[in-house]
Amino acid sequence: MIGKKLEILKESNVIDEETEQFVLAVNNYLLEQKVINNEEHLDMFLTHIAMADARQKKNEPVIGMDELILSEIQNDEKLAESKALWQELSRYCATTFSQEELWFIYMHIINLLKKEQ
Repeated sequence: MIGKKLEILKESNVIDEETEQFVLAVNNYLLEQKVINNEEHLDMFLTHIAMADARQKKNEPVIGMDELILSEIQNDEKLAESKALWQELSRYCATTFSQEELWFIYMHIINLLKKEQ
């Protein structure tokens, strides 16, 4: 499912080959390690990290997260698990993500983990 979306993004020059490979590696890791059992839950997260990687490579600014949402994420019981999982996933990527982008990534991971409960 994500493969088709990535192909379209790549053909449209929104993402590059490196980003596509990164997202596919993350997809495989999450499924193989049984972090995620439902591929449908992965779609939004994988699309987000593809776009986040593309934004970082182009040095595009990231609009800061709303303070209320940021506070909810910072106090979420799954934040530590989210950060630990991102540490694993980021090994597949050469891009360094801004702190603003990381908060959005953590939010998506938290939502993903909660859907899998």
